Amino acid sequence: MLPPREASQPTFAPLVVEGALEERQVPAIKLEIAIGDVVLRTDTAIDGEQLSRVIRAMRASR
Repeated sequence: MLPPREASQPTFAPLVVEGALEERQVPAIKLEIAIGDVVLRTDTAIDGEQLSRVIRAMRASR
């Protein structure tokens, strides 16, 4: 049996940041729209007007 001893302070590894935060690529957010049996998959970088045209085309194809 070991004698009781006081708990030591935790040791942490240093934080290392490579490159500026502005240089990092932000993962694209995925967007999925289902109209009937047609599914559109894109990311949120799509232009709003373009997305509207695609949705209208999807609805018209039903």
